[in-house]
Amino acid sequence: MKTRMKKLISIGTIPVLALALLLVLGTVLSDGAAAQAKKTTPPLTCATEYFFEGDVPPYELAWVGPVSGDIQGVIKWWLLSRSPHPPPPAQVGQMLFRWEIWDEGENVLLLEGEERERTIVRHGKNSVWRANGIVTYGNPDVGNLKDYIGSQMHDGGNFTWAAPGLPDHGFGTLRIAGSAAGSK
Repeated sequence: MKTRMKKLISIGTIPVLALALLLVLGTVLSDGAAAQAKKTTPPLTCATEYFFEGDVPPYELAWVGPVSGDIQGVIKWWLLSRSPHPPPPAQVGQMLFRWEIWDEGENVLLLEGEERERTIVRHGKNSVWRANGIVTYGNPDVGNLKDYIGSQMHDGGNFTWAAPGLPDHGFGTLRIAGSAAGSK
């Protein structure tokens, strides 16, 4: 009888232990999901306007202008490298740019990244560019911007010419992909 009671107790405790394990596991998983959900970042979309600044050391061909939308401030691009262009009148170029977004007073760097760009140049006409890249810096002291480090970004727009070979001014759109829970 004593042995039979021990078997009943041990067999009876298995469902209780399994239930306790499920409760603990469920709590741990829900806490982990909640923590990951807090790390999600929404996509950002901004309108850009840019003006050709010319040679700005240590890089060349800087574009600078206001950015508005999900981020307010000033955006700057520096040309790091480019492929050779075919001769005018039409050109297609591949370029590598570094970009930065500063607050409106240009005192605080908000975001930074690199992008590869393809430009279709039509001197004397509206020219078009498209770029894809990645966010390499997000200010840890401003909102959740540090959570965008590693996010894909896409931008592009058009620009006009002051004279052949001398870019002038343009408008575009900048999009930074958000992240889903657990993707970072």
